[in-house]
Amino acid sequence: MKVLKFTWLAALLALFGCGGPVPAGVFLTLNVSTGGVTVATSINGKHSEFMSSEGGWMTGGGPINNMVRAGENEATFVLNAAQGDDGEEVERRFLATLEISLKGEMTDTLSPGERTIFSRDLSEDQIAALNAGETVTITEPFTVDPAALKAMK
Repeated sequence: MKVLKFTWLAALLALFGCGGPVPAGVFLTLNVSTGGVTVATSINGKHSEFMSSEGGWMTGGGPINNMVRAGENEATFVLNAAQGDDGEEVERRFLATLEISLKGEMTDTLSPGERTIFSRDLSEDQIAALNAGETVTITEPFTVDPAALKAMK
């Protein structure tokens, strides 16, 4: 019977995210903007529907606190060219920015702030690969340090 109680307690703690690496009031905010590019975004192998788009034109963002762990993490973006209307030439754009924000702060999806963990756009070679119909995968490793995040509060 004690094992059953322990299992329920563990499930409740996992449900409410107790012990996560990001303290309350601190947010790891990922912003993704694309133009002429589809994107499939994943954090530590977990797909993020909100920061992915099959349409080719999007701006989205939000906290990824529940998708990270203390220590090493990885954001992956799988990009493909989106088709323009009636064969028109499309400018390929992609920008992904991971920032630390505090409760009450706003982030600008197109202009990285002062607490940027990474900001990544397309290189000329990647644009050429997309225009040639190739898939481009961008992987950005990042580290979550719970003590440093707590010190920012």
